[in-house]
Amino acid sequence: MYRLYRYIRAYHCCKPVYPFMPASLPAGIKSQIKKMLFLPGIALRYFLFIILGFSFFLSFKIGASSPAESGDIPDKEIIKKYQKIILQEPSHLNAHFNLGILYYKNMHLDEALREFNKVLEINPNDSEAYYNLGNIFSKKGLFDDAIASYKKALAIHPRDAEVLHNLGNACANKGMIDDAISAYRKAVEINPGLAESHKSIAYLYKKKGQTSESISSFEKATSFHPKDTTLLFDLASSYESNGLQDNAILTYKKLLSIEPTHKEAKNSLAILYNSKGVSLALQGKKDAIAAYKEALQNKEDFKEVYNNLGAAYVDKGMIDDAIAAYKKALEISPNFGEVYNNLGVAYTKKKAYDEAISVFQKTLSLNKNHAGAHFNLGVIYSEKGMRPEALKEYNEVLRLTPNDLLALYNRGILYLESGQLNDASADMKKIIATNPKLAAPHQKLGDIYQKQGQADDAIAEYKQALEISPELKEALHSMEDAYRRKEQQAKRPEMDNHK
Repeated sequence: MYRLYRYIRAYHCCKPVYPFMPASLPAGIKSQIKKMLFLPGIALRYFLFIILGFSFFLSFKIGASSPAESGDIPDKEIIKKYQKIILQEPSHLNAHFNLGILYYKNMHLDEALREFNKVLEINPNDSEAYYNLGNIFSKKGLFDDAIASYKKALAIHPRDAEVLHNLGNACANKGMIDDAISAYRKAVEINPGLAESHKSIAYLYKKKGQTSESISSFEKATSFHPKDTTLLFDLASSYESNGLQDNAILTYKKLLSIEPTHKEAKNSLAILYNSKGVSLALQGKKDAIAAYKEALQNKEDFKEVYNNLGAAYVDKGMIDDAIAAYKKALEISPNFGEVYNNLGVAYTKKKAYDEAISVFQKTLSLNKNHAGAHFNLGVIYSEKGMRPEALKEYNEVLRLTPNDLLALYNRGILYLESGQLNDASADMKKIIATNPKLAAPHQKLGDIYQKQGQADDAIAEYKQALEISPELKEALHSMEDAYRRKEQQAKRPEMDNHK
């Protein structure tokens, strides 16, 4: 919050202080006088207020003490009373001052300006008048005039924390960031508990990109006002935006302990726990599940969290729990296509192929170009021995993502099993050209060469596979088989010659 306006000295920090009034005044008159007065806080005014009280007493002609007339008086009536006093005594300092307050309160800013300028004509050293002029100029957007007025007030009372704070506001609104920070810092040196100044400093440092200074100022503000939920929210948001995830979580929790229904804090906490869960899941840590559950404690309809929770359950082999989580996400958002795909994966792991096919098809009904769903259907059709259907799905994947090496590999295997050796060879060679450090394509290309009777080429590919992955026993066995076949082929002409 950049603006903090104060009509009179005691307005923000304590109850209004009222002057001594003679006991002989009727109670109704005392009440009305209290409601009409706005004490600026200068000792000299106490005596003038007593005179003012008697002036009101005379103006009400004693009858004002009747119960019917002792209630609240509308501002316009109070204004009339002050105007009447000024007509009788044009240089009545307090009447001009308090009339200015009333005009300001009712947004008659030009009239308020006139009255405070009149106060300064009577008393050029009235710092309160300069202060209120600064507030009026700020309200009118005349920040240069506001700054000048606040500085005049400070020339009279240099250690006025609230004037310094409002000077900071005016400088901030003018874009004078360093001057604003300087004014706010002087304010908190005088009054360390001025939370608004700490908060304003925090926002300005944040604007300047000075992260540590911004957070430090928010921390100071909350130390003085530990139950101010607005400050706590701003501090937590600063932690969050600067990657201090754990600090943000603790601060949002503190806020919620004070205001359990704070919607923005609950949403932010849910998002943080979701992010934490994703981070833990990527590290393979089981705590990811607990983080996702914490997120759902704060936002029950967080569909993305249910999706992520399902994935965490799949990683832990908890397939039934995963399926339940995915179904919950779909209850919240029936057209959440990615969840259908993930649910299909869970069904596939459970070998519930018919259910898997159904949800993958639902995914494609929502997004016909979902490459993952096409790929997963290809896997299931391959498992079920449905080669034409599997090839169709892998072809769709490669239409959408031509460099999908896994789809190329799976399609190449299907071609190999179907005897389409040239097509199989083309797929494996494309994979090797893209990434020659993959052992499996070299091995399969060796198998293709074997079937084509190209023993030397087969052996070369097996050797390449074993250089990349020495523990690949299948490649070793295949290479040994290739050598035997080569020997047999070499012996066959000799046997034919002997015949």
